[in-house]
This record gives sequence, C-alpha cells and structure tokens, in this order.
Amino acid sequence: MKKILFIITLLLLSCGKSGPSACDCAEMAKLRIESKMETLTKTIEEQNEIEVEWEKKLNPCKVEIEKDGGFEKKVQDCLLNLFQSENEKELEKNQ
Repeated sequence: MKKILFIITLLLLSCGKSGPSACDCAEMAKLRIESKMETLTKTIEEQNEIEVEWEKKLNPCKVEIEKDGGFEKKVQDCLLNLFQSENEKELEKNQ
C-alpha cells in the first residue's frame, strides 16, 4: 500500500511540469532494460538503430535530470518500485 501511495504522490507532484514525470522515465527505463535481451538476436546495424531510438525516447528524461538534480533519485525510486511490484506479482502468481 505504501508503494502505491508513493507512486501516486510522485505522479501528483509531477503533474505541474511540462516534461515527463519521474515515473514516466522509470517506466521507459524498465522497458529499455527488458528490451535489451531482444536486441541480442539483431544485427549490429539493427542494434545501433534500436539504441538511437531509445536515446531519442529517453532524451526528455535526460534533460529533466540535468535540470533537476533530485529528479534522477525520483526516477530510481520509481524504477525500484516498479521492479518490486512486478516481483511481488510473480511471487503471488507462483504461490
């Protein structure tokens, strides 16, 4: 419950900003991590194209991190919560 409250709080705090929220950036980072395995079956050229696309997608997050020193910590907190939540769901499913 605390995790949900934490994520909601972060989302509400980031509503007034024009850029992506910390949790938006965390979700993109999670997707990027998960997609790394898929790139192993691609050619070097395809891997490079995928990497360029991810850099474009993540650039707004990079800009926010450069503007706000605490933003990176918020992204890391959201990312950790996303992985913990996913892990808890898997544990419940396997019980």
